[in-house]
Amino acid sequence: MNIKAFYGLLLLSISLFAPMAQAADTGWLNDAMHPELSIRLQAVSANEEAKTVNVLLQVELEGEWKTYWRSPGEGGIPPSWDWAPSTNVSSIDWQWPIPSRFVVAGIETLGYQGSTAFPLTVHVENWHEPVALAGVLTMSSCTNICVLTDFPIDLSLNPAEIMLDAETQHLWQRAVSTTPTLNHAHLVPPQARWDNEKQQLEVRLNRREGNWAEADVFIDSSEPNLSDIMVELISLEVEGETLIGRYAVTHWLDDLDLAEQSLQVTVTDNELAAEFTVIAAAGSLSDTAAVSSIWLFFGAALIGGLILNIMPCVLPVLGMKLQSVVAASGTSAKRVRRQFIMSALGIMSSFWLIAIGLIFLKASGAAIGWGIQFQNPYFIGFLALLTWLFALNLAGAFEVRLPSKLNTWAATKGDESYLGHYLQGMFATLLATPCSAPFLGTAIAFALAANTPELLFIFTGLGIGMSAPWLLIAAFPRMLKLLPKPGSWMNIARYIFALMLAVTAIWLVSLLSNHLAYNIIISALLVAFSVSGYFIWKRHGRAGVIASLAALIFAAAIALIIGALTASQWSQGVRPDHNWQRLQTADIPGLVADNKVVFVDVTASWCITCHANKIGVLLQQPVYDELQSDNVITVQGDWSTPSPSVTAYLRNHNQYGVPFNIVYGPGAPDGIQLPVILTSEAVLAALEEARGR
Repeated sequence: MNIKAFYGLLLLSISLFAPMAQAADTGWLNDAMHPELSIRLQAVSANEEAKTVNVLLQVELEGEWKTYWRSPGEGGIPPSWDWAPSTNVSSIDWQWPIPSRFVVAGIETLGYQGSTAFPLTVHVENWHEPVALAGVLTMSSCTNICVLTDFPIDLSLNPAEIMLDAETQHLWQRAVSTTPTLNHAHLVPPQARWDNEKQQLEVRLNRREGNWAEADVFIDSSEPNLSDIMVELISLEVEGETLIGRYAVTHWLDDLDLAEQSLQVTVTDNELAAEFTVIAAAGSLSDTAAVSSIWLFFGAALIGGLILNIMPCVLPVLGMKLQSVVAASGTSAKRVRRQFIMSALGIMSSFWLIAIGLIFLKASGAAIGWGIQFQNPYFIGFLALLTWLFALNLAGAFEVRLPSKLNTWAATKGDESYLGHYLQGMFATLLATPCSAPFLGTAIAFALAANTPELLFIFTGLGIGMSAPWLLIAAFPRMLKLLPKPGSWMNIARYIFALMLAVTAIWLVSLLSNHLAYNIIISALLVAFSVSGYFIWKRHGRAGVIASLAALIFAAAIALIIGALTASQWSQGVRPDHNWQRLQTADIPGLVADNKVVFVDVTASWCITCHANKIGVLLQQPVYDELQSDNVITVQGDWSTPSPSVTAYLRNHNQYGVPFNIVYGPGAPDGIQLPVILTSEAVLAALEEARGR
């Protein structure tokens, strides 16, 4: 072999094996006893001048498992790494992504689910010597149980020879984008005040530019004597341009005195993340702001509840109520007043029952939100059956008769129909829950983040708002004289309302497609139609069955005719749906960094307002073409069934229901939240602003 061939072979060997030698990567590590948790350490880059090496710790958690922030709260243990066996390492700085809030059995913890990455900075003693990262990395992961997993670390690298890798560098940048920026330039340094008598802390923050949108603030301390403090969020609200957070701070050992103590304040507001160190000043805290804010949200609850009366979800039940209103036009004012008060009490009772259910779910740590009962197939099935029975009853297929003795007793005590009016009110409230309305989301978000008395107070406001029309007639029963007198037309109206309820029941059954196979749903509908036909035949004969079928066919024909005549108003041709990507919160900052506009739509199949937004705005021009643009990414979160990731995203934006739409982009990295009921103008303006034009 000649000398040139020898050196050529030597260079080829070096080029092949040198990159392999610098592949500083542990690969994915897991424990066979706990396969739901995996970790990976990768060397990313090196800085000779600073004598540092960037190392990325990736964590993968399956399902409902979660790990914790550096100050996890009561019941959590943060990740830790005993790196003392490492060589040529002076220290390791650990960066923490912004955490999410989790509530289990009434206890709040701070941490992460799914995929998480922690940027680590390793400080090297001797730059030209190899570094051996060693020791044991301990990760705590929990669902309804907690598991501590120890991972032996063995990662060798030569800092002077670390080569940049585009993929790993991208993972590093994405991880860094989830961590807070120290002393962020967009924020004024916060002020903290400690009330020693109340054992409460108040933090005030102001932005140098822009307005607060979906902010959250986390409090902890790096002081050794404060490492075990428990910080509970009491309230977080915006007054003018100031974000004010109130916290109860406790310690398992004794009362605290945080005056003149160093605290870390971590702030997030959509895509903005910042961290400051503050010294808490001694002072007293007033309760005036809290009292005024709850009355403000109570007013929003009143308006939101009132608007629910005109939402399409409630329309079938309003038809039933309209018939009872007309039928009552010839009765005494006293009787009318009682009937409408009973309907109002039915509405109030439903809101109280929903509130009590949410309180229990909140205490158990389950996901809570407006309309979440429609994620449960048993509730949908029960409501569909109840609606179908109401429809059959209105159509005259059967009547519910009390026993003669009970009927006589009811007659002597008052009108036996009072119970019917009460149930109508409850029924209307249940059908209203898949609808969202202006002001409703604001009130619900405050209520579900508040304590139990405040939650009940806000839901009482919702009930009063929705029952306001019936309370108005109860107060002024003579208003019924303005309505047409009872007559034969009422029988026709009765069948129309029965048909509307039947259509509602069929829609409710269709929602079970998220939980059951189509053949089961079709079989259930066939059984329902058969049983209904039997009852109608038994009461009205063959003519009644034929009339019912004719009514269904006629209603379908009318719907098609109306759709055809109004097509120019709601559909300019048949358009395919947008190419929705699955909601992955961690991907949004990277897309924005690539100058993309991200349109996020959090929706559910049972949400009528969501469908109205989609058909009336998102699939219509000019919004449709804008969302189809090359630089716009459409992202969708589906809340039709329980989804921890979608629930966490909504909660991070202080939302507890759908629809929820927000637009991100170079001109709006923190996001632009859109109104509950979309308009073309609002969507187009948000897209334009997000582009930064």
